[in-house]
Amino acid sequence: MQAIILAAGMGRRLNSLTGGLPKPMLKITDKSVIHYQIEKCLQNGVMHFVIVIGYRQAEMKEHVLEILSPEQVIFVINPDFAVTNTLYSLFLAREFLDKDTLYFNGDVLFEEKLLPMLLDNPVSSILVEMKVCGAEEVKVIINEAGYVTAIGKELSLEECAGEFIGIACFRKEVLGRMVKFLELGVEAQQHNNYFEYAVNKFCGGIEIMAISTGDAAVIEIDFPEDLKRAKALFSK
Repeated sequence: MQAIILAAGMGRRLNSLTGGLPKPMLKITDKSVIHYQIEKCLQNGVMHFVIVIGYRQAEMKEHVLEILSPEQVIFVINPDFAVTNTLYSLFLAREFLDKDTLYFNGDVLFEEKLLPMLLDNPVSSILVEMKVCGAEEVKVIINEAGYVTAIGKELSLEECAGEFIGIACFRKEVLGRMVKFLELGVEAQQHNNYFEYAVNKFCGGIEIMAISTGDAAVIEIDFPEDLKRAKALFSK
């Protein structure tokens, strides 16, 4: 098992509060977001990491190496971070998608009990906050057996069960399809799309389980109000 963290973006929507600091380096608790993610992986026996960086990459690399040895981490550079999104970042790391992989957006904080729920599940799974969603959220449609049949921002609000919160576990057997559709996405000029574009292409024909976050604290930090809420949730 390895973990992949997409941490290349600029976080423009928070610049007024962060002074341009990369979102993964924001301190919400006594640790930065990415240090927190790495620490929780290590506590659950995940010792190896692939981290995609781009914006202020030298600082990001130095920050990660404060808690990981060079032998534990592979850095992948997205030089086009300003004009691309997670689909392209994950595409650049596709050669490393060859084993069971924990996936993180680099701006997600979560209660630690959520990771074992993914790691203990024998099939690929994603964490979903079951709720009424807004138009801008990455939404999922789930069948009666609890498996994801569609994922993306453009889904019907009435059909959606909740929001994908940016943490998943993809088992080795699905990653070949992931790579295929990441490549097709790039061929289709979807560089500025989200990686869920690729997942949506194959999730209906393969078992990807939706695991509810339940009452666990979890938040993806995109807007100033998210930052305020994250501090309220996790400062304890």
